Order: sequence, then C-alpha cells, then structure tokens
Amino acid sequence: MATSFSKILILLPTLALTSIEAKNLGVWGTLFPIAEQDLREIIYQRLHEMEQNGEMAKLREKFISRVKEHTLRPTPVAGLTTTEKPQTFYYDPTYTLTQNIEDHEGKIIAKKGTVINPLDVVTLRGVLFFLNADDAKQIAWALAQGKKYNYVKYILVRGNIQEAGKRLNERIYFDQHRSLTKQLGIKHIPCIVKQEGKRLQIQEFALEDKDSQKTKDEESKKN
Repeated sequence: MATSFSKILILLPTLALTSIEAKNLGVWGTLFPIAEQDLREIIYQRLHEMEQNGEMAKLREKFISRVKEHTLRPTPVAGLTTTEKPQTFYYDPTYTLTQNIEDHEGKIIAKKGTVINPLDVVTLRGVLFFLNADDAKQIAWALAQGKKYNYVKYILVRGNIQEAGKRLNERIYFDQHRSLTKQLGIKHIPCIVKQEGKRLQIQEFALEDKDSQKTKDEESKKN
C-alpha cells in the first residue's frame, strides 16, 4: 500500500504539467530587428566624438603629464629607513655558475661550477651614494661627503631626479625596482658603497639635526 501511494505522489506533478494548455499571449511592445554593429565602427565613432569635443586632447595632455612626472620622480624604493646605529658591512659578488656559458658558435667559454668574482676583471669607479633626495638633511650630507671623493655616483631611492641634479650639480641615477639596494643588502640610508679589495664596502650614516649637533659642539668646547 505504501509503495502505491509513493507512485501516485511521483505521478501527480507530471499529470499536472500535461494538463496545462498552451496559450498564445500575443505581442507585447514594439519589435526591432536584431542588428550587430561592428565593434570597430563603435570604437572609431567614439574616438571621433572625443576628437570633436576636446576629450581626446585632455587625455593626451594627462598622459604626457603622468609620463613626465614618473620620469622625473620614479616610484620610491620601499623598505629603506634611516638609522641611529650605523654599521659597516661587506658584499661579496662571488658566484658559481649553475650551467655552462657558450658563445654564439656553441663553444663553452665558462664551465658549470666555475667560481667568478666580477671584481677580478673590473674595478668600481669611484663611490656610490644612496640617498633620499626628499630629505634635506641627506642632500646636505651628500654635498659634504661628496667633496671627499674624486668621483661620485648619486643614486636616489626617493625624490625628484631633476631637482636633485640641480642641487648636487651632478648627473643623478635612480634605483628603480630596488635592483641595487636589494642586491647589496642595503636597508638604511644614506650610505656609501665603495670597493675594498675583492668586496664592496657598504657604510651607513646616521644624520643628526643641526641643533643637536650644535649643542654637542658647544659641550665639547666646554670640556
């Protein structure tokens, strides 16, 4: 009996659906033929409108302005700070080849496992100054320290390249994508990088306010 009752419950929805009559509901609203507009025509039409109303000229000016701004002030290097406890450490550029190096003819010029130190064949010319050009104290530091060396390359991690060049009266470089500071393990600025034998020496500097330095000088004179 229970089985028969279950079959009836299953059949009820089916019977209900088959008993519904199909009806023509008529047409509601206006019908339009389907026409697919070429995407290129839409783009050309929009560009033409933008040229006519001056919108294109405004976008062009904005783009040029952004490019100039980014060129003069690249994205700052993140993660670098000043320090009150400066240290001096070294970077050893020695590395071991993980695969053979071949010339254009396929001849091996350096075998896998060869230990290479670039400083064996090239010498770092002068010294590298890493600094934040938006910090007036670091600019003053760079001007004072730069007098001690014959050749200096100023490498910014933040700031306007053009303005820094005028203030330091030198050609300015920028450590984009943190390629140099990351490679050398630099975490604090300002710092000076110079060659010492087959290694690079990285020397950090702690900068003090003029007022605190003046107080120290006065105390030193009294003693």
